[in-house]
Amino acid sequence: MTSAVATVGADAFIAGLLRCDIQTTVTASVVVFTVAAATQSGATDVETGVAMSELGAWPAVPPHWIHLPATVALTNTNINMDETLPGWVRHSRQVAGWGDAEEPAQAWLAHVRSVLQEAA
Repeated sequence: MTSAVATVGADAFIAGLLRCDIQTTVTASVVVFTVAAATQSGATDVETGVAMSELGAWPAVPPHWIHLPATVALTNTNINMDETLPGWVRHSRQVAGWGDAEEPAQAWLAHVRSVLQEAA
């Protein structure tokens, strides 16, 4: 008997991150993971997350919000306090050129890293 591999939704997002050697946890309905990023302050590991509710159409539709700890300062985003993770902020960003990576999670990680380049 074989087990089904999720191809859409939150389980597919998590599986994709695992294929990219990114470990995840689910905290308060948010998939939380750490990315290595180059910020204005230098290279650093940054915790980030995506709400499970935004992953229903993954990978056809990328999540709208990037969840980051409030200590990560971004100036060129629309922000919204994250009610599910106290001390975190949701950042709204346009995702351009979505869907051209063989591994959609790799495209998402590249998007997050590009956003974090603006972090102070």
